[in-house]
Amino acid sequence: MGALHSLVRELQCFIGVTRKKAIQSPLKAFQNVWNFGSTLDPIGDDAAILVTGNEYLLLSCDAIYPQLVAVEPFWAGYCSVLVSVNDIYAMGGKPTAAVNLLSAPDDDISETIAQGMAEACRKYGVPMVGGHYLPEETAGVATAMVGRATHLLRCFHGRPGQWLMVAVDLEGRQFKNYLQWDSTSFRTPQDLQSKLAVLPMIAELQLATAARDISNAGLIGTLAMLAETSGCGARVDLNSIPKPYNVDFSKWIKMFPGYGFILAVDPEQAEKVQELFQKEQITARVIGELTEAPHIILHSEEGEAVLFDWSEESLVVGDYGG
Repeated sequence: MGALHSLVRELQCFIGVTRKKAIQSPLKAFQNVWNFGSTLDPIGDDAAILVTGNEYLLLSCDAIYPQLVAVEPFWAGYCSVLVSVNDIYAMGGKPTAAVNLLSAPDDDISETIAQGMAEACRKYGVPMVGGHYLPEETAGVATAMVGRATHLLRCFHGRPGQWLMVAVDLEGRQFKNYLQWDSTSFRTPQDLQSKLAVLPMIAELQLATAARDISNAGLIGTLAMLAETSGCGARVDLNSIPKPYNVDFSKWIKMFPGYGFILAVDPEQAEKVQELFQKEQITARVIGELTEAPHIILHSEEGEAVLFDWSEESLVVGDYGG
């Protein structure tokens, strides 16, 4: 078996991808009440969209793996805010406020988790306005966040023929032995917020139609979710994917990068989008395109191979989503 097919099999079995499919089971309970006719799009994007007058209200919710919270409470608290911030910016919005759900077996762990959240709130300029605490329980942390937008980047608006661009901050380091790339903890609040402000700027200038922040599904898994939600397939050139020089490729494409987004861009707008990211020292590169055929195809010097076939499987849309 060649390296390409080994990589495909590795990604198909990657827990960051397989766990995404599990959402189909709980979604069954909401099939008759989901949406209520009030959200702009069905389930499948990084945040729910409510139309309010001349702007959009964005609502997101994220939790951190309990295993990480138990051994890295500060980092887990920090990341619980970071992931929700990224969800709002990926939609073309700006975060307004957050609430949290925190549980811990003792005061020391609860304080450490809270300190991590507070540090991220400071860096991203997002106030923590409320939450709920469960003492004497297993360590856990989650956040919900509200944001506002005047223009949107919606995963449902990707189209065949659009180019897929990755925008990622390659400066940083792997967080211990986890599949996480820390590109944020050492940056100033001004620097972080300026880098993220590129996303709503792209939305307002209508330079892209869809975006998604790179999640625990990794770069390829996140790209596949964007394509699926848009009702598209995709062709990905593995050799075009940027990565830090000192990180193994197969590990890199499974990492949560801290700052990383996939965008669907019309070919004539790609250069402008790239320039906006580069002004903030963010690497932005075209790595593929959306297609009509329902396949996620990976291409390398060895040839090409099918990663997912939407006619036979689903990640996040399925019978109950978009």
